[in-house]
Amino acid sequence: MKKAIILIIGLVVIVVIGLAGRFFVSGDEDTWLCQNGQWVRHGQPSTPAPTTGCEPEEKKAEIVLPIVGYGSRRTYKTYGEYIQDRFTGYHVGDDVEFADMKERIPVVAVAKGVVKKIGTVSGYGGLVIIQHEIDGEKINSLYGHLGIAQSPLKEGLAVEAGDYIAPLGEDKTKETDGERKHLHFALYKGDEIRLQGYEKDPNKLANWINPTDFFNEQGVKVDDYSRAYNPTSDLGGNIFKIRFAIPGGMEVEYIPQIQALNVFTLAGEGTARERSQVLIRYFDATDFQTLSTVTIHSTEDTNVGEGNFPAKRYDIEKKDGVADFPYQPSWRNERHIVTDFKTGPNYARFYVVAKNP
Repeated sequence: MKKAIILIIGLVVIVVIGLAGRFFVSGDEDTWLCQNGQWVRHGQPSTPAPTTGCEPEEKKAEIVLPIVGYGSRRTYKTYGEYIQDRFTGYHVGDDVEFADMKERIPVVAVAKGVVKKIGTVSGYGGLVIIQHEIDGEKINSLYGHLGIAQSPLKEGLAVEAGDYIAPLGEDKTKETDGERKHLHFALYKGDEIRLQGYEKDPNKLANWINPTDFFNEQGVKVDDYSRAYNPTSDLGGNIFKIRFAIPGGMEVEYIPQIQALNVFTLAGEGTARERSQVLIRYFDATDFQTLSTVTIHSTEDTNVGEGNFPAKRYDIEKKDGVADFPYQPSWRNERHIVTDFKTGPNYARFYVVAKNP
């Protein structure tokens, strides 16, 4: 008899524990559960299904870089730089340089989309434009200087992120419209077909998307590579016979109107001038000189560079009533630090390095 009672009690305990466990694990039996973006009846809920709170989680579009070496090979023309050579204006995209490589370099689609244009275009050679829908917006990616004859694409064809577009065109051929071997990559919103590689009006840069910002916002890592300014290959090198480190995430723009170098951040809106961090100018003289248009708050004698060049560091500020300095970043009209250094004895070249405050 005792054994029977013990057995019954044991069964009751097991049932109670099971029910309690089910309650604590499963919760209320009569309710609505959110599954795959829809409210699903569970048991016999006494209330109608909720109307909110179960929206499906939006899937982030897959985004990839258009070419290998995108971060390390943007060394000549990037978004927002003012260029004055075969073409003149503010560069609307990034150029990724491959003139040093003989191999065929593949270019791929940065995201899922539809081919809007493919063909040969003056200034580009082979060109492809793909329209994507990203975060609810129509965004177009433009790829210029391609070996278009080797492309499997045609207008209206759907592509996925990472799909092969074409190889880069060969250096100084019809594939690149006589240009060096490089990818011109640009982004813009809307439905229109845009073919310009430069904007003469800096305000029209707002019609284009900075690729660095785009990839950053989409969580695609573009490696920041530091490099050295090279006077033998960089713009302005015929004037600035110096080498200096360009930090990762920055590049150099040559400003022909005032023969200056502008070190700017790759990320950010507007022209390269608007993203300026350092401005470098020069003069030739026997001794240090200062401008009559600025107030000098302090002066410090020092030495700079691997050559231990004699230098003076000034805390300067543009005088009231003096017009803003033309073709220079706006911060040059504010109080900031300037370092002048002399590169040789007697009559020599001085470099003037101004830093964004």
